[in-house]
Amino acid sequence: MRPFTVSSLLRRSFFTLLTFLVAGACASGCAADSRRDMLVLNAHVWTASAATPEAEAFVVRDGRFIFVGAATDAKTIAGHDALVLDAHGRRIIPGIIDAHMHLLAGGEQIGHLNLRDATDRREFIASIEKAAGLLPEGEAWLLGGRWSTESWPDPTQPDRSWIDPGTAKTPALLYRMDGHAALVNTAALQLAGIDATGPADPPGGRIERDPQTNEPTGILKDSAIDLVAKHVPPATKRKLDAALVRAGAHALSHGVTCVHTMEDWQAFETFNRARRRDTLGVRVRQYLSEPNWIEMLPRVDASARDAMLRLVGFKEYADGSLGSRTAYMATPYTHTHDHNPTARGLLREGMLDQPRLERMCEAVYRAGYTPAIHAIGDEANHEVLDIYARICDRVRRDDGRVTKTGASRLAPRIEHAQHLLPGDIARFHSIPVTASMQPYHKADDGRYAEQAIGVERCRTSYAFRSLLDSGALVCFGSDWPVVSLNPFLGIATAVTGKTLDGRTFVPEQNIAVEEALLAYTAHAAEAAGDHFLGRIEKGCYADFVILDRDILTIPPSQIADTRVVATYVNGDLSFGSTVAN
Repeated sequence: MRPFTVSSLLRRSFFTLLTFLVAGACASGCAADSRRDMLVLNAHVWTASAATPEAEAFVVRDGRFIFVGAATDAKTIAGHDALVLDAHGRRIIPGIIDAHMHLLAGGEQIGHLNLRDATDRREFIASIEKAAGLLPEGEAWLLGGRWSTESWPDPTQPDRSWIDPGTAKTPALLYRMDGHAALVNTAALQLAGIDATGPADPPGGRIERDPQTNEPTGILKDSAIDLVAKHVPPATKRKLDAALVRAGAHALSHGVTCVHTMEDWQAFETFNRARRRDTLGVRVRQYLSEPNWIEMLPRVDASARDAMLRLVGFKEYADGSLGSRTAYMATPYTHTHDHNPTARGLLREGMLDQPRLERMCEAVYRAGYTPAIHAIGDEANHEVLDIYARICDRVRRDDGRVTKTGASRLAPRIEHAQHLLPGDIARFHSIPVTASMQPYHKADDGRYAEQAIGVERCRTSYAFRSLLDSGALVCFGSDWPVVSLNPFLGIATAVTGKTLDGRTFVPEQNIAVEEALLAYTAHAAEAAGDHFLGRIEKGCYADFVILDRDILTIPPSQIADTRVVATYVNGDLSFGSTVAN
């Protein structure tokens, strides 16, 4: 479905799109005037605001909500020439804020091979052979992936012998779904100089090898992937700009109006080009994924900061993922792909020098930015919490938790927080630390988590209920393109605990629909210091979404089927379709 961005083209075509939604206003073909009020009536509005949880109408002026409440009052407040939007009794919610994703990478993945839906080895191999045969002339690499074998009838992990015949001399780099492992072919290994004689595993990574011959199998984990990835030709600005357009359109089609993206400086430059052209579409809050945070601080201080684009923090990795068995656990896995019963996972390169990481966290925290560290395994989470506790205590003693600008500091973040030691749950509130979690991962991991780490440790996996009960700030995201960006799949999983194979995983950690919605709206806004996002409330930016069903009253089994009818950013229609009564 074609997306619509805030532009002069949108304003010229605005009425055409609204003819199915708008009552009154102007004659067919006239342009919408952004200075006119918008009066939204006949709606079931969930506001995410404690002051007015539900409303039937609201008024938008100059891109912000100026009134939320009863229809009679809204009609009085709206300008006499207001554009009237009849919601036909539909549910309206604030614009979704995806609190953890990789926006530009997602847009690039849309243009690459996607193996997510391969159901067995034969389909996996056939898809790769087909994609290799269809590569455009001059395309030097086969890229993409997002594969997982966990749900296959035979979950054996792939190796290069599977794909060498179909890729020939074209190097292939195909990421596992979580991005913490990748399958490469012989051509790629040769480019990287990886063979039976070496190199040794890099810090924070692993080259899987045949135990008899020491030949690489083609599976690389975490930092070892970089040995091959650094040989992939960099994308041009034109390709990156096109990827961003695809990503923004995809996000808006799912009601996502703001994203917290974890990407590098090149991605920020791409976002900033779009911001200057007024084509960004979705609001971007970036957590900069670069190795030397302190070195980047002056550049970040001088960067763009406005309602559409803001650099708010820095991202680092503590460990890998459960699916790749590289999440760092306090005790060994009960099952590993390489049959190593002593394996506890991998600490990533950032955590291998913890004093340096702690210095970087403290420096950016004192400068008013948010450290955000990826931690999935229970021991990785424990060690990151220790680092945060020390820096927060020191900074609290020094300046009473007040930044150089006089605002309260934003809590440091742990990205994922998937598997926790029971004693660490309360620390998220007491330190405090924001738990930035991705509920749809539970639908994936729940299929094999008990096999990987045992039933007992799973009791505090995806601990949504326990964290909320402790008073912690929990925000939700997707981790796209690792899994679908669709927030309603995440809400459904958080509420039901259903896995992709139809089972229920740790239902004691399930939460209510409103709690899940808050994690995707007001709480996500709070995590990034966005005081005027995440709520339908007077003074907030007019980002809102019209849904095809009432997510608050339908049976939980139907939540995943929720679709977006229209998405508005700053009161402008950014994605829309006809209303079907």
